[in-house]
Amino acid sequence: MIKGVTKTEAQYRAVKMDSSSSLKDFSVDRKKYYKKYIKGEKVEDKDNLSATMGRIVETLLLEPEEFDNRFYMSACMSTPTGLMLDFVEALYRVTAESTNGAGEVTKTMAEMTQEAYVLSGFKIKYEAVIAKFLDSDAQIYYDEIRKVRTNNLTVVNTQDISNAERIVEELKTNFVTKGIVNLVNSSRYTILNQFQVEGYEIDGHLFKSMMDKVVIDHDEHTIQIYDLKCVWAVEGFYEEYYLYRRAYIQAYLYWSAMIHLARDLNNEYYGYTVLYPQFMICDSTNYFNPLIYTLDLDDMQDAYAGFEHKGRKYPGVKSLIQDLHWAVENDVWNMSRENYVNNGRINIKG
Repeated sequence: MIKGVTKTEAQYRAVKMDSSSSLKDFSVDRKKYYKKYIKGEKVEDKDNLSATMGRIVETLLLEPEEFDNRFYMSACMSTPTGLMLDFVEALYRVTAESTNGAGEVTKTMAEMTQEAYVLSGFKIKYEAVIAKFLDSDAQIYYDEIRKVRTNNLTVVNTQDISNAERIVEELKTNFVTKGIVNLVNSSRYTILNQFQVEGYEIDGHLFKSMMDKVVIDHDEHTIQIYDLKCVWAVEGFYEEYYLYRRAYIQAYLYWSAMIHLARDLNNEYYGYTVLYPQFMICDSTNYFNPLIYTLDLDDMQDAYAGFEHKGRKYPGVKSLIQDLHWAVENDVWNMSRENYVNNGRINIKG
């Protein structure tokens, strides 16, 4: 029987099963998928600021008790930005790559900062960058991420938290979102935050999903899935996130997960109608009004079969599963199934 469960984020991620995130990774970067999910190597995901803000907002809104398990409060008043942030992140990666199995750093700080300087793309002289870095918040931040990232914690500062708290308050009071965010368990509604479904099947492939918010309406016998996203461009969500970050994969898998539950004779929600997922979108700077993006059957069919938008093709869940199965069975990760079958020959126009 497929079960809906509630676990910690760490417990969920420990389950060795594909998810919308891993399938998305496979669709855009087979090398990353192979290293992370097949070889089990540590792959650093470079979170952008809006993604980090989204995780903070999500935690404060849905699971505030988990904050200390996910974040580390920085001693810095503000974390580095721009090229200095790129430099610090590059220095962190170089340091990690230069650390042996005994935890010893095998290169000098001078050697590592030289490498990080080249990787960061600074145009000013190396000496000027080091002068800005040493004994600054940037160096404190570097020391902090070295210490806490091994424990899967994200470094945040008081400014980040204050902004996230304002976004949470906006979601709770805004006319667009308050009716969803403020719903609580009652005789009519069951509210499931960070709800996880493991072991559901699509085209013979097992998946797991963790959904931000699921609203069960016992009067209407419906199940509504909401996914919260914090982005830079609220009104540009469709092209800049839904398509670019392939969130349609996530929408389809979430929908499929709850349909599997609703079809399970042993599940308490058996026979309920699973409504199409909705995206609740907030602005990472808390300026633009939050919006709800709704989906329909056509969107679900496109997400499964694949579709084209403005001349660009977006692979569907069906073909991605086929491609993933082929890659696993043949242990080929440096070429797509289609290109392999065609002996590496591609029409220039696709």
